[in-house]
Amino acid sequence: MLLGVFRSSTFVKNLWQDSAHQAFTNGDHGHPTAFFWIHLALAVTSFALGVVVGAVGLRGLRAGKPLT
Repeated sequence: MLLGVFRSSTFVKNLWQDSAHQAFTNGDHGHPTAFFWIHLALAVTSFALGVVVGAVGLRGLRAGKPLT
């Protein structure tokens, strides 16, 4: 779960820095492009799904029987 959080935050940071000049019009952070919005939505969705799956997994581990 922590690895997913790290990956999502790194992806968003790299998207914001945008070395290929695709995410913002003329490098202006006040004018994001569709590329930016789509990739931000993908990162947020990935982060949310990772948190949900991690929470379900932790609940399953806590509720499971101890291994013998």
